[in-house]
Amino acid sequence: MSLRLPERGTFEDRLHPVRIEIASLVRLSRRPATEPYWSAGVHRFDDPQPDRRGAFGTCYAANSIAVAFAESVIHEAGRFVAGRYEVPQAELTERSVVRFRSERRRTLVLADLTGEALKALGLNNDISASDDYTVSQAWAQAIHDAGTRWEGIRYISRQMNKGFAYAIFDRSGLVKLSAERLKGRILDELCNRFNVAAV
Repeated sequence: MSLRLPERGTFEDRLHPVRIEIASLVRLSRRPATEPYWSAGVHRFDDPQPDRRGAFGTCYAANSIAVAFAESVIHEAGRFVAGRYEVPQAELTERSVVRFRSERRRTLVLADLTGEALKALGLNNDISASDDYTVSQAWAQAIHDAGTRWEGIRYISRQMNKGFAYAIFDRSGLVKLSAERLKGRILDELCNRFNVAAV
C-alpha cells in the first residue's frame, strides 16, 4: 500500500509539534563555508516545486554526530565490500562538524513524523525510508504551507533507525555557529562503530 498524499483540511489539526534545541542540531558538511545549505527539489523533504512563488529551502541535520555520519558519509560515499564499508579517504578527512544557532530563539518547532504522531496522519515510516521522494516532498510542501509556526520536520533516520533526522526550513532563521574538522579520536570512534575503512 502506497503512502497517501496530503489533502488540504485533513491533516493540519493533526500535526504534532516537537520543540528541538537548536544547539542539539549537527551536520557533517564538505563545504562548511556555505552552511546552512538550503536544498530544493532533490532530497527527501525538499520543496518539490522550487520555482514556485513561496518556495522554500531545506537544511538536513541530525540529533547526533553518529546519525549525521550514517546519513552523510556512509550513505553518500560508502560501499559495503568484504564485510565492511569502504569510504574514500577524502570523504572522511574533508568533513566538518557544523553546529547552528539562531538570533531569534533557542528552539525550533518541528512537525513530528515519528511514532504515534506519524500514524495519526495515516502514514507509516515509508515516508522516511522510501527511495521515491514524491510523497515525502509533497508532505514537506504541505507542512510548510500549513502555517508559519512549522519550521521543519522531525523523522526517523533511514540510515540509523534509532536516531532522529531533521529537515529544517529556511524560514527557521538558522545560521552557522561553528564548524570544526572531523578528525582524531571522534573520527576513529565513528569508523570503528560503523565498520568503516578508508580507501
